[in-house]
Amino acid sequence: MLNRMYALAALWLVAGFSGLQAQDDPVLFKVGDKEVHVSEFTYIYDKTNGKKADYSEASLKEYLDLYVNFKLQVAEGVAIGLNDDPQVKREQNQYKSQLAKTYLIDREITEKLVREAYERTGEDRKISHILIAVKPNADEKTQREAYDRAKKIKAELTPQNFNKLAQQYSDDTYSKNKEGILGYFTALQLPYELETAAYTTAVGRFSDIVKTEYGYHILRVDDVRPAYGSIKAGHILARTNKDADGAKKMIDSLYQALQDGAKFEDLASKHSQDNTTKNKGGQLGWIGINTYAADFEQAIFSLEKDNSYSKPIKTSSGWHIIKRYQAIQAPSYADVKSEITNKIKRKPRFDIIQNALVNDIKKESDYKENEANIKKLTALLDAEFLTYRWKVPAGMLENTDVLFTIGNLEATTREFASIAQRANAERINEQPRTVEAAVRRIIDKLVTQKALAYEETQLEKKYPEFKSLMREYEEGILLFEVKKQLIWDKASSDKEGLEKFYADNKDNYKWKERANVTFYTLRTDDAKTVKKIKKKAKCKTPEKIKSMYNADREVVQTTSGIYEKGKNIEVDKMKWKKRTVSDGYAKDKSSYFTKIEEIIPPSVKTLDEARGYVVADYQDYLEKQLIAELKNKYTVVIDDKVLNSLVK
Repeated sequence: MLNRMYALAALWLVAGFSGLQAQDDPVLFKVGDKEVHVSEFTYIYDKTNGKKADYSEASLKEYLDLYVNFKLQVAEGVAIGLNDDPQVKREQNQYKSQLAKTYLIDREITEKLVREAYERTGEDRKISHILIAVKPNADEKTQREAYDRAKKIKAELTPQNFNKLAQQYSDDTYSKNKEGILGYFTALQLPYELETAAYTTAVGRFSDIVKTEYGYHILRVDDVRPAYGSIKAGHILARTNKDADGAKKMIDSLYQALQDGAKFEDLASKHSQDNTTKNKGGQLGWIGINTYAADFEQAIFSLEKDNSYSKPIKTSSGWHIIKRYQAIQAPSYADVKSEITNKIKRKPRFDIIQNALVNDIKKESDYKENEANIKKLTALLDAEFLTYRWKVPAGMLENTDVLFTIGNLEATTREFASIAQRANAERINEQPRTVEAAVRRIIDKLVTQKALAYEETQLEKKYPEFKSLMREYEEGILLFEVKKQLIWDKASSDKEGLEKFYADNKDNYKWKERANVTFYTLRTDDAKTVKKIKKKAKCKTPEKIKSMYNADREVVQTTSGIYEKGKNIEVDKMKWKKRTVSDGYAKDKSSYFTKIEEIIPPSVKTLDEARGYVVADYQDYLEKQLIAELKNKYTVVIDDKVLNSLVK
């Protein structure tokens, strides 16, 4: 755990540059035969210093010293064999695997999906559809029949008869009576397959048959418009369900009040008949398309200016006055990237794109199946494989028959069995429920795992920036091990060296003036008694005071301690002198005061008293010693001309 934390901290300090080195990327310095280019150094300098990265000569030289020292310690780690140490290798491989998984998902899947969704949000698309409904877990025969129905309808479609066929055949009860019209949508509002069809089909044209969890769709794109975006709005509602005339009179009077200068939010709070927004001054919050009924949304998005309000508008709910507070119509990619990412990771589109990625990897990596071994595997299974009772047949977990290869990776019957034990959904719940189909589903799951694992091994070849990042992880772990073995462990175990360092530097570990203090608690608030005890406490010890007043009951309680000047607020307020007694205070029928028993002059701390500080300073001393030795061991060459060219 400590290794991991330090490696990440080291990465923050020295995180490697991303991207290919430019042709004009001179070497800034060398440690031995290892070159460090300007692009690497400036990226690290910028990242570490942030807004303070002013590229002044002093700042650049200061950071260059730190980075040279880092590279010296990495060089020593390689020289003493830490790079080949099994524990270090294991740590590096663990990080590589973790980083590769994250990098692959972010680069190959998430980033593409987020960018695609963002670009689609620039348009709203009006669509109609015909749905042939079929449940996701329907058997193969039912699925085929539904698809054949959709295929037959598609063959009959013309621009003139779509609306009629939608009314006649569609299983979507919402849109059927509207001639199939669904309305306007933007990205992230539809099932991904349907969204993709909507954004890849031309206006007036029909899509291919699209399969979603609801069934088979034939989609028509009716219109494309610039995206409405989002509007922060509020409204005042006068309902018409009981008294239509009264509602109209009420909304007209409220509109006139607005015209006369009344505050919208005050009128909404007093008069709006929308109980969900009334107590919020009519606030509806942020609204995108398909949040409310179409007529209400149309009225909201027709408002052209912030802080403007509409004339009375009639909808199916009643009469409204709508106020626009703020609109966001074309947010930047950076502003919405995080929000889109969170939405995408909750939606099935992630699996769809992952499957597409796996198919690409299979093509690129010479994917091959061993049909004979797959048939042999399937023959080992019977109908119980499709139930919770199934147990892995004897010997299957030791069976190394190769089912398929992808790149240089093999998948075996043993790995299939390991997945099948846990893959209840693929074995039991999904259709078609046959042994052959269930085997295929589990093999596909194994293919996905192997394909992504293979792609992780190719990241350094495909992406130079990933290779650079991995180098920094490896160097960060090496740095940790060098410090641990040559500095931290030595500082902890070198008793003789620590004692000598303390003896040579003990004047650095001094106590300031200290006070030996007694804190009194008196279980009484009687002023005369308190005054009497305080007077006696000036000259007597705490033990004597307690023996005098605690005979019948515990009146006096004390605690004591030694405090350095400036380390206790209560004591610091007192006159710093022996036998000083504070004024004290009373609370909850008890009284409190403080006495300085003695003043202890400044003195040198013992090694035990200063151990934490001494060990930390000894570590710094050892590190400086190590750096000095490494500078003698390795030749460091800095190109001053290149360094001076960076000064601004």
